[in-house]
Amino acid sequence: MILGPILNEQYLLVFGLIVAFAAFCQGFMGLGFGIIAIAGIGFTPWDMERATVVINLILIVLNCTIIYAGRKDFRINWKLVVVILAGEVVGVPLGYWFIFALGNKPIFRLTLGLVLIIFAVNQLFRPTIKKALHMGFGVAAGVLGGFLAGGFTAAGPPLALFIYSQHKNAADAKGTLQVVFMTATLWRLSNIIIFGRGITPQIVKIAVMSFPIIIVFAVLGHLVTRRVSSEMFVKVVYSFIGFAGIMYIIKAIA
Repeated sequence: MILGPILNEQYLLVFGLIVAFAAFCQGFMGLGFGIIAIAGIGFTPWDMERATVVINLILIVLNCTIIYAGRKDFRINWKLVVVILAGEVVGVPLGYWFIFALGNKPIFRLTLGLVLIIFAVNQLFRPTIKKALHMGFGVAAGVLGGFLAGGFTAAGPPLALFIYSQHKNAADAKGTLQVVFMTATLWRLSNIIIFGRGITPQIVKIAVMSFPIIIVFAVLGHLVTRRVSSEMFVKVVYSFIGFAGIMYIIKAIA
């Protein structure tokens, strides 16, 4: 089976390992799949925009899997979902335009490197929000998170910061996070179909081949989180993301 030069078949095994680890992290932490996947894929010669479309399709199945696996535990705050969606409507198209126009140029990899470092620093030294942020911050978080989702398939930090501020128990935010990630994913997919390069049979094949992997590892991650402390695991994962960001910056300016 030849998948062509854009998403060459010789990297399919590498891609499978990347999405398996990323799915486990998403199931374990409630976020992280998109940024971990793109951090890994960026070290392959795959076309970045095309690769993120594969991630986009996988994210739909992944989010549904985690929502289903945690349906008995999740509490979804629909008011927060609506507030964030108001921002995502604007942010996602802007982000997708960024990768569509600049995805294979040094400026994109430089920006991606900076985003990865910011994600890592935010997670490793996450500020403590002692009181709920105003709903206006939710719209701003939706715009910024939407841009990150549109450009890098990763909306995590701004959305998580706002949603976590609305909950005394961080575990209660997990369900709401999955829903806002899902809305960003579906809206990005619409932009790809309407304004972008579309979805090819090649992309669908790679995504479908990945579905069993991500379902198994996402459920495994969700089950493990009930038994294992996440603190050290999170530090290791985001240290890798930060390292990847530094390497992207070096590669972009070299």
